[in-house]
Amino acid sequence: MVENIVCFDIGGTFIKFGLINRDGHLVYKDKVPTPKSNIQKLLPELLAEKIKKLQNDFLIAGIGISSCGLVNHETGEILFSNNIPDYSGMKLGEILFNLFKLPVSVENDVKSACIGEMWKGAIQGKKDVVFLTLGTGIGSTIIIDGKIVSGSRYLAGELGHTVIINNGRSCGCGRRGCFERYASTSALVSDFIDEKNKNSEVIKKISGEEILALVEEGDSIATAVYKSFINYISIGLSNIVHLLNPEAIIIGGGIAEQGDRFIQDINSEIKKETMPIYHQETLVFPSILGNDAGLYGACYLTLKKLNYLHV
Repeated sequence: MVENIVCFDIGGTFIKFGLINRDGHLVYKDKVPTPKSNIQKLLPELLAEKIKKLQNDFLIAGIGISSCGLVNHETGEILFSNNIPDYSGMKLGEILFNLFKLPVSVENDVKSACIGEMWKGAIQGKKDVVFLTLGTGIGSTIIIDGKIVSGSRYLAGELGHTVIINNGRSCGCGRRGCFERYASTSALVSDFIDEKNKNSEVIKKISGEEILALVEEGDSIATAVYKSFINYISIGLSNIVHLLNPEAIIIGGGIAEQGDRFIQDINSEIKKETMPIYHQETLVFPSILGNDAGLYGACYLTLKKLNYLHV
């Protein structure tokens, strides 16, 4: 009977879960709403329920968790999360191990997604990688020599809060000019709405994907805002390129899945922002695992814990 890993990707709105076998094939997936209250009790109960149901039909060798928030991957504790009320401090790895006596890995969702892309996605075989997700903010992680850079307090890799504009826009972190205030999908949307309103066109809601569609249609305001957006992204990424010299930068999030132009434009703009010696190969790639990347990363880390994989 084939061994499988039960994997969860815990977000503020939904919990995605799936079953991935030790060969890396996703054989089942589903999602459920994230509990909105009494999280310390209801979340472990929900995960345990799904694991027990899968144990009825599959051989389960371990449990992998990809989670929003700041995670201590060594202890499996959620150190801090502002997306799920009362989630901070949950010793999730310990709880699940005590219930099932199976190896459990717990890691931050962006780090897990990066690992997933390295294992089964866009950057297989690469050891030095930077991964970013563009959404409400910018999530990011750094991989050097095949290993996650965590920092002394698991805080490393917050590229969204590096400053690209001196004394620029205020950020929720308390600083000004942060990368994510200019280069996240929410920044693109905000800038587009502001420009439309200046032209007496009232727009209250639109997605980044819809703005990119308007760019393709030749909308002048969308195109101008998009060009600035690409420039901001490229400034931030050029700093990363000069600092870390990664083999690849991978960009995830819905906006990165809207066709080739977005990634091509970033690669073209980065060449203007970096020294010529860095132009030798295409550096930026889109995520190809999409919303499943976190599940694959959670599986990989658990398989590694079982000594089924070696980096």
